[in-house]
Amino acid sequence: MYMGFMSRLLILVAVLDDVFLFVLPAVVALLLHLSGLIPLWAAVAVSAPFAALAVYVGFKVFREAPRGYTYVGGRGVAVEDLKPVGVVKIGGEYWRAVCDGCRAARGDCVELVEVRNGVAYVKTCR
Repeated sequence: MYMGFMSRLLILVAVLDDVFLFVLPAVVALLLHLSGLIPLWAAVAVSAPFAALAVYVGFKVFREAPRGYTYVGGRGVAVEDLKPVGVVKIGGEYWRAVCDGCRAARGDCVELVEVRNGVAYVKTCR
């Protein structure tokens, strides 16, 4: 239970980190304008590229269908116990995973069999 919460928290922190990288400069520029330190045109000039990048990345992430992954067959580690569902880290990415016909403890080696509908299907390493 505790590890499931921690893995979800780590994923949330990683997503929020990317959001802040895109949005924070725009928010700072607008706050500087509101405090009277820079004119509106300067705040818009600083904010527009970051806001546009955030919108572009957001649309790309949500509209793009999952593709084939080059690391199918690659190995990773179970972040939490797979009984049979849990979280694994493969190729530097965290995945919701199903251990197909097996169980894996946290820290065990897993091998990626396939990815379907954004879920990694894994088996334990031999």
